Amino acid sequence: MRVRVPSKRVLEKFHLTYELKGAQKAVNVLTKYYRISKMKIIVNGRRVTRGCDGIYFEGVACFTKSGLNKQNILHELYHHIVENLGLEIPEKKEEREAERFVNRIIKKEKEL
Repeated sequence: MRVRVPSKRVLEKFHLTYELKGAQKAVNVLTKYYRISKMKIIVNGRRVTRGCDGIYFEGVACFTKSGLNKQNILHELYHHIVENLGLEIPEKKEEREAERFVNRIIKKEKEL
């Protein structure tokens, strides 16, 4: 099962919130759209394993300072959505789907 990409209106609100108010409030816009609990964002390189820009675990997404960007945030948000909706997806497939989800949102956002 694929996670639906939000409408252009919701993506526009996400983009403006991200630019003006920051990543945490922008993520809250999308979690409200999907009707799931909020995902907490932490910028702390010590919690992230080497070679990774971000990691998601039980409602918390941790990022390195250099890894905190829109693409990585959306990727970890996908994992949060899957966890909250109770979807059972193998790890490799979930990673592929997360990348597709990010690419579809970025592509749709460029059309705005």
